[in-house]
Amino acid sequence: MLELAVEADREAVNTLARQVHELHVQWRPDLYETAEELYPLKRFQEAVRQRQLYVAKIGNLVVGYALLLIRECGQAGLVKRRVMQIEEFCVQDSLRGQGIGMEMMAEVRALAKAFRCTDLQLGVYPQNDGAVAFYQKCGFTIRSIDMQRKV
Repeated sequence: MLELAVEADREAVNTLARQVHELHVQWRPDLYETAEELYPLKRFQEAVRQRQLYVAKIGNLVVGYALLLIRECGQAGLVKRRVMQIEEFCVQDSLRGQGIGMEMMAEVRALAKAFRCTDLQLGVYPQNDGAVAFYQKCGFTIRSIDMQRKV
């Protein structure tokens, strides 16, 4: 189901990215603003070139996407780890609840193993009850809480 994105997928990825982004705009208008295009050509091409952007297709239809980054951890005092960070993960809103996200996440986990990663990591807003429940169903647990204040 998951495959590396190609140029022809850019419009579909932008459409999906806007679905999630608009939720972020609602929850955090201090950080996010509405954007017509979240994957302009240069950003899209760079993510493809870096082999970070994957799409999920049913037939030829893009129904989801994931932006995956790998980082090495292990400075002094920390255990060495290779972490696959799920920066963005989206299933078309009208198709949620049909197992597509679970299949995508299983393939992301397989990719992480293939890239010799020790961990999968992601961030999610606590207001996003559906996403929190989904990620917990996929085996993720809360490991930290980010805090912020205005100065």
